Amino acid sequence: MRHHRGARVTGVDELLLARARRVLGELERARHEPARLTGLSGGTLRLGSFQSAGIHLLPVLSAFRRAHPDVELTVADDDPPAGVAAVAAGEIDLALTHTYEPAPPVPLPASVAPEPVLVEELVLVTPPGHVPAGGTSRLPLAELAGQPLAAMAPRRPYRQGVDAAPARAEATSSVLVATPGYAVVCALVSAGPGVGVVPEMVACTAVTPVGLRLLEGGELRRTISVAHRPT
Repeated sequence: MRHHRGARVTGVDELLLARARRVLGELERARHEPARLTGLSGGTLRLGSFQSAGIHLLPVLSAFRRAHPDVELTVADDDPPAGVAAVAAGEIDLALTHTYEPAPPVPLPASVAPEPVLVEELVLVTPPGHVPAGGTSRLPLAELAGQPLAAMAPRRPYRQGVDAAPARAEATSSVLVATPGYAVVCALVSAGPGVGVVPEMVACTAVTPVGLRLLEGGELRRTISVAHRPT
């Protein structure tokens, strides 16, 4: 947990630190995946990515650049499902995309196949020192009753199932973030009395100080995949 004199590790932090190391370990393994590509020389690799993946996952391409310095890389800001549509249309070669659980299945164009890269839970973020962050066990959703909630805008279909869970627990929607910006959600939570539910990769690397708590059941999840056209 961050405070004005530096970093102090608590029991909660140790639990979450272990999970952060697991996530970063998976990313490190993914870092070496581009190096498996052989026989590439020249040309351009066109990649689309949504915001949080762009910040946290795209550095894995440094391995690709070292292995294939003569291949030009271009990166487009494509929030799902726009990135998948761009792959299907031949406008880009690969797109980082995501699915959430619980949520209805998202149909993909027949010409596009997804390759899962990372599955992560969604966790509760709170203002530092806030009561829900004060335990080491998983927090039942029922304990969110009455908590002001900073949430993604309901019109985001992929988030509707996730945001419905705190709503069923009678958390109070206090701020709706209209753009898909988890950094904004974390900043709002850090500055005020509200809480939020975000992917653990985002929570563990938030630039604003937040408390974190795992949720009971572990049923709120996000899967990040690479969409491509099968050869």
